[in-house]
Amino acid sequence: MFSLYIVKSIDLEKMYGRRAMNFIGSYEDWPRTVDFDLIMIGQKTPEASSYLVLSPSEHELLVKQTSIPEGYVFIFRQEWGLTITEDIIHRVIETLRAEAYPPIADYLDAKVKGSASQEKEYLAACAAVKVKYPKFSW
Repeated sequence: MFSLYIVKSIDLEKMYGRRAMNFIGSYEDWPRTVDFDLIMIGQKTPEASSYLVLSPSEHELLVKQTSIPEGYVFIFRQEWGLTITEDIIHRVIETLRAEAYPPIADYLDAKVKGSASQEKEYLAACAAVKVKYPKFSW
């Protein structure tokens, strides 16, 4: 299941790594410390000091939420509007899944050919999408 988290901008850089100037003016690399993807859905306005993210995994730099916090605008698909609601969060997950599923034509092709192995590959690809984009819950 996906959960909703807040991550500070500086912590996001630590998690995903970047080249940063240290306090004495030379550059150092911050290595990537996460092995999963975050889905950014909101940005703190107006200062962009933190983001609302969906993640199936916990991390020490992520602060889990039990409701939608105030002061964030929706950034995943701006044509959907700027307000973040629970329905919008579910819609994000549904959209990610729909875009990741293999084309249904691949399944129909397997059925017409009678190819059990091709059908099995298609179903495995669909199952992988469900694992990558689990449903949301508080």
